[in-house]
This record gives sequence, structure tokens and C-alpha cells, in this order.
Amino acid sequence: MKKLLVVALMLCVGTVGFSQQLLTSLKGGVLLNNKQEVAYDKDATYFYVIKNTDLQLYQTEGVFYVADYYEKGWFDREAPEEEYSGALAFTFNPVATDKGLAIKINSEVLDWDGLDLEGAALSVTEDETGLKITFKMAKCYSKKEEGKKSFEVLVPAEKPALTAQQLSAMAVKNIRLAFAGK
Repeated sequence: MKKLLVVALMLCVGTVGFSQQLLTSLKGGVLLNNKQEVAYDKDATYFYVIKNTDLQLYQTEGVFYVADYYEKGWFDREAPEEEYSGALAFTFNPVATDKGLAIKINSEVLDWDGLDLEGAALSVTEDETGLKITFKMAKCYSKKEEGKKSFEVLVPAEKPALTAQQLSAMAVKNIRLAFAGK
């Protein structure tokens, strides 16, 4: 009987340790507030603590393409059209933190061609229509406006969500990363 009690106690301790490993630390990351714009840093990890837990996951990744925001031949109409291949990829992962459920935002530069991150900014907007993450690149020449792209990450329950298969694949990936210590 004592052996069974010891085994049960060990399982409880192991479970608590495992669940604490799955908690994501906010240390070293930038904590975003609703409707606050912060200067973008390609090496930073951003977190936004979710207020409306009735929203469902809709998008886990997105890409900002430079070519979508530059006007071709904007300077010299006689010059051949230049295609910019620059791209910035974002991933949006739901994580459990000591402050509650949060969205972890990471990014990776896929191609620097035409990508200018000086003055770039990131912001999060959460309201009844969902949670949107907006990236803004200040130095685009199309119509003298900045390049700006919003990603719908969380949406109300009535909008179609990710399929069970997509959510399962994400969960497996997150558990693998937790075991790898990333």
C-alpha cells in the first residue's frame, strides 16, 4: 500500500513539474497592451495577454510581403519595373503564462530585398470583433503611405475556426518545442 502511495505521489510531483514546463515565461519578451503601438525589433518576442477568452483561434502565421506595398516604377517611369522579394514571416501561438492565456508573437526575416525595418511598428487590437495584430513598415513608397498589414489571430465563435487537424498539429509542435527547451 505504501509503495502505491509513493508512486501516486511521484506521479503528482511529475505532473506538476511538467505543467510548469509548459507555462511560458514572459521574461525577455515585450508585453503588448491593447491598441498600443511599439517599435518593432526583429529579434524580440512579443506577448499579448488575452482579455476575451470567448474568442477562438483563427490564424497562427502570416507573411508581410514588401512587393504588396511598393508602387512599381515609382521614381522613374521609364525604368524597368523592379520586383521586391522581401518578406517578413510572423507566427502567433497561444501560450499559457503566469498572467493567463496569451498570444506569443515571433517573426523571421525571409528576404531582405526592399525590407526596411527602420521606424517599423507592431500593435495589437482586441475588441468584440476579435484580436488583430498589425505590422507597419514606415518606409514604403506606394502612394506615400506606410505598408501596413493586419492579421486576424482570434475571432468570435460564429466565424469558421481552424480545423481539429490543424489544432492537433499545432499542439504536437508546441509540446515538442517544450520538451526541447525552446
